[in-house]
Amino acid sequence: MNDTCRKLTPLQKSMSKHMIASWTEVPQFHVERKVDCGALSHLRGALEYNPSFTTMTIKTVADVLSRHPDMNASWGQDTIIRHSQANIGIAVDTGRGLLVPVVPDASSKSLFEIHKYLNHFKERAERGNFSVEELQHGTFSISNLGMLGVDSFTAIVNYPQSAILAMSAIREVPVVREGTVQIAKRMSLTLSVDHRVTDGASAARFLGDLCDLLENSEELLRGAS
Repeated sequence: MNDTCRKLTPLQKSMSKHMIASWTEVPQFHVERKVDCGALSHLRGALEYNPSFTTMTIKTVADVLSRHPDMNASWGQDTIIRHSQANIGIAVDTGRGLLVPVVPDASSKSLFEIHKYLNHFKERAERGNFSVEELQHGTFSISNLGMLGVDSFTAIVNYPQSAILAMSAIREVPVVREGTVQIAKRMSLTLSVDHRVTDGASAARFLGDLCDLLENSEELLRGAS
């Protein structure tokens, strides 16, 4: 046998401790829905800069969080901290391991501004040199493994945040509409939630409102400006 050992970097050690704390200390539950991506595809084709599905989801999540403050919250031992801004962290795979840079106050930004943030994060990920400030103050996180062909998964809540959204690959699947079988582009969204902060019904309402907005092309176009 030719076993090898790879020493963990300080960042990997820190991330492993954080993930253990998130998994062992946070009572997590999960809710899942399928979302029709026709409106997202239409919006993407209508804009010259061709935003990613992650970009569009970040903007939509930030807008919906304003109506669901417990999804944009943190556990504070004796308190629940409801954040005034939606600072959306996006899980990024880098040569140094998983990092979660943050789009600050995402609801106040246009879709194009968020698009520029993600392009910047992509460049940073390739070089592996995010600044400390870019990795701080997140209030809600998103993890997308769709580009790797994953059909569905559950992400671990990024403690002390109360929720994280997992995005899957977009697939063409048969669906029944008004009694006829049609082909639709659908994606699985799985929301992981800290049960100390909120409950299943509240999480389901948030995910329902999110899916409704993602499927509404007129609302998405209004939010693109």
